[in-house]
Amino acid sequence: MHSLRSWHSARVSRILMVIAAFMAAFVPWAPPPCAAAEDIDEAIQKANLYIEVARMTERARDSWERYASWVNMKAGPTGKERYISYGMYEVYDVSGPLTEARGAARLKPDTPALDAVMASYIEAYDAVAPVLNEANQYYERKAYEADGMAEGKALHARMVPLADAFLAKREAMLQELRPFMREVEGREVAAIEAKEGRSRTWHAANVLHAANRVIDTFPKTRPKQIDSDTLDEMMQSLGPNSSGEEFDQIIAGVVPPQGVVIDMTRFDPAMDNFAEAVETFDQFAAQKPEELEDLKDKPQALLAALRELQKPLQQNQGKDFEGSGPLVNQVVQAYFDMLNDGNSLAQSQLRFLE
Repeated sequence: MHSLRSWHSARVSRILMVIAAFMAAFVPWAPPPCAAAEDIDEAIQKANLYIEVARMTERARDSWERYASWVNMKAGPTGKERYISYGMYEVYDVSGPLTEARGAARLKPDTPALDAVMASYIEAYDAVAPVLNEANQYYERKAYEADGMAEGKALHARMVPLADAFLAKREAMLQELRPFMREVEGREVAAIEAKEGRSRTWHAANVLHAANRVIDTFPKTRPKQIDSDTLDEMMQSLGPNSSGEEFDQIIAGVVPPQGVVIDMTRFDPAMDNFAEAVETFDQFAAQKPEELEDLKDKPQALLAALRELQKPLQQNQGKDFEGSGPLVNQVVQAYFDMLNDGNSLAQSQLRFLE
């Protein structure tokens, strides 16, 4: 089973990665009937600090994947690579936000597991980032032409274990962060209702939250980067009988995750919850359509697209199936259409993490 965006990208844009990295655990959660504003504010502050860490350190992952796109990771660089000019990306200085995030553990609510994994992730990032930048400067200067790739080989040996540790820590961090984000989002929806009832803002926020809980059940494993040597071999092996998936992989430059399955024991309840939210939203929209502007038809469109996907998923026990691409494309399009029109109405203070 491909992830949500890798399904979409392989058949539509061909070059996008997955909708984010990694699987987010779905934890059924009922928001309290009334939440203190200061508690919500502190929870949002904590979530946003951690979200910014995840977003601002993503550049290190992108730099490593850029490197992996042209070098043979097992053998290391030789200086004769066809795409050596790709080099790497500069990793920006984010020491300020990281310092601020280190103090987030004191904020409520208490999240000891998330705090611990975030601290470990920041430590792994601090270790790998300067080495990535050192390598980036080396390839920008084309210093390998003068030293016969001596330093490049040494940098490769240093980077591989650091990058592997960083990526593993990032996966662990996101597995803890995404459920926390959704919990805070649910508390934010409850706080809106406590403050102003089931207003336009609440209806928009509630249906977006329910949609996000469905999307969270999709696997978020990133595809594996194909190095240039392997890519050349794949291109040379193409023939009239090559499958569309082979062409997709070459164009995207990645190998889709294998054996990934959607957990239907999570997906189906999330769908039921979203359907209830859409019904409530539609009732409000029928009474006050002018208040919802362009959003009013979007939740129903997403629900319809998800239901079309749900049927074959149930038949295949969450596994990928023939013809999944167009259905997933419809879900992706409908989801982002709803986000684009709904975010301003929902007025969430949470930052977005793809």
